Amino acid sequence: MRRSTDYVLKEQPLFRDKRFIFLGESIHGVSEYTQLRKDIAERYFKNSAVLIFEADSKGMLFSHQYNETAICRLQNFPRILRTQETLNLLTWAISRQIPCLGIDAIPRRSVTAFPAEWQPIQQRERDEYFRARSGRHFFAWRDLRMAENLINLTSAYPEHRMLIMLHNLHIKRRGSLEKAELQLKSVREYFEDAFPLQSYSIAQLAQRGSALHNDLTLFNFQITDPLSVELLSAAAAYTLLTAQQIPDVSTAWHHAFERETVTPKNQYEGCFIFKEVHPPIIISA
Repeated sequence: MRRSTDYVLKEQPLFRDKRFIFLGESIHGVSEYTQLRKDIAERYFKNSAVLIFEADSKGMLFSHQYNETAICRLQNFPRILRTQETLNLLTWAISRQIPCLGIDAIPRRSVTAFPAEWQPIQQRERDEYFRARSGRHFFAWRDLRMAENLINLTSAYPEHRMLIMLHNLHIKRRGSLEKAELQLKSVREYFEDAFPLQSYSIAQLAQRGSALHNDLTLFNFQITDPLSVELLSAAAAYTLLTAQQIPDVSTAWHHAFERETVTPKNQYEGCFIFKEVHPPIIISA
């Protein structure tokens, strides 16, 4: 992906002015989104930085402390993120000794995969997860737990900047103002309560293409809504818009199929908009 000088100039304040950068994605199963994350990490988070993934928090901590290889660390991710693109990002970060950690409350590794002294805690957290999943407020519980895990990591790395890579749903500035199924107080909102005015959220969106659902099935999409911010991708492979450049009446699409009700102008400090995207390379199911 090539960038014009214009894009780089826009990125300077978005990626350098704050300690915490939330970099989202509208769909997990897109190759270009993870490639861009690697590009941003290489450009802005190569020194005194931590990379935060939507991956099993304890599993990623174990991988970090025991210096596991990049391929081994993929088992901490949901299947949809066990991709060649994620592997490339992990490999680069590990080669530079950049901590790669997770904040997700969904356990991915079995209890017996951990050392004996870790196992009682792991079992309690697994039991808590299953209780939450069977309840009515699972998604609210998950974002709260992710935010708590993130806040704990800031204490462990008080001098580091953080690139926090989650779905767009989790990085919204006003997710709690959305309507119906998309209404959710996000990780960013909880985090802002503890660390006000220290974060930016940058979404990734796409106008059309092919992608994978979380169950790894392939689907095609094309957004035609005339008010959609995705239609502002112009002729370039992708476009970066700051919040100031996004029209007041614009909207965005969750997972390409569900129209959001709060304008992206008020949800994110910036949006990368891709003209067309493609599915990632799954290397472990």
